[in-house]
Amino acid sequence: MHSLANVYRGGQIESTHTGSIVVVDSSGRLLAFAGDPGTVICLRSAAKPFQAIPLIEYGGVAEYDLSGEDIALMCGSHGGEPFHVARAAALLRKGEFDESDLLCGTHFPYDEKTANDLRAAGEEPSPLHNNCSGKHAGMLLATEVMDAPSEDYVAAGHPLQVLCRHTLSEFCGVAAEEIPIAIDGCGVPAYFLTLHRAAWAYARLMATTEGMQTTGALSRYEESASHVVEAMTAFPEYVAGRWSITTPLMDAFGGGMLAKEGAEGFYAMGLSSSLSSELTERLRVDDHSTVGIALKIDDGSMGRGRNPVILRTLELLGIDLAARPQLAPHRAWPVTSVTGKPVGEVRSEFELEIL
Repeated sequence: MHSLANVYRGGQIESTHTGSIVVVDSSGRLLAFAGDPGTVICLRSAAKPFQAIPLIEYGGVAEYDLSGEDIALMCGSHGGEPFHVARAAALLRKGEFDESDLLCGTHFPYDEKTANDLRAAGEEPSPLHNNCSGKHAGMLLATEVMDAPSEDYVAAGHPLQVLCRHTLSEFCGVAAEEIPIAIDGCGVPAYFLTLHRAAWAYARLMATTEGMQTTGALSRYEESASHVVEAMTAFPEYVAGRWSITTPLMDAFGGGMLAKEGAEGFYAMGLSSSLSSELTERLRVDDHSTVGIALKIDDGSMGRGRNPVILRTLELLGIDLAARPQLAPHRAWPVTSVTGKPVGEVRSEFELEIL
């Protein structure tokens, strides 16, 4: 087990978050790592960009006049803020569906203010508040353009879910039938890959948007991948919102980074070739390559164990975080007493082994 972040109380380490990190280029070459690159992880919601592609491949953008905000929400794990809920409802109406058709279930919004506002008003959340409602709305639309049944669209054997698994397989280079599946929190299939394959999938997704001269690009998906990446990076507030590091992270890079969380401490990023000049020369990244990063916190921490590790990883790769001050609040993770007095902090103190 490899230590990635230490929790200090005073000057002593009280707890440690362990995990693994993998950095690859879009050819699949391992560039750097910490821990075990072969660690098998569950993508969880980090699969959403790939799950949105079938709708686009079947002409959904023109059929439903999908905007960038629409596509970003389909790929997002949103906070259930009012503008997220309104967008999800509007997506459903495009296919003459409503919230009763959603099979994602209901939970209180991830966004604390929105959740508290609901409680204060004595209101219960609806399926539209589920962080996956955009993905599910998009899946319902996909069943229409595929001429597939909308009933039980979450089943692993449904034509849409079969196609989602196949789409991911093409980006990660693993045969679809060799990708283990389980059931995600919202009811759809969840996929298991090694960290290395997950990072490569994100590198290739980014590469595919940059044209076929980019190493690892998949010509078949050039248009659909571009819709996904451009939507997510242009409208990061629809991919997450106030609750997550994902929105400020993508916003800080102005289209140069694709980022997405998965539950239980997983995170994936794709770096555009435009960021190559910032990366340390020790990585030896080709000018026509993009970079993929995947990390997993062993204990599933989604905040204090993961966010400092994300930023430490980028810093070790040569990214200038000082030039992106909006990310500073996500690096600092104080440990406080019940009265709010600072009594310690979380520090990400690992090093990457660069090959």
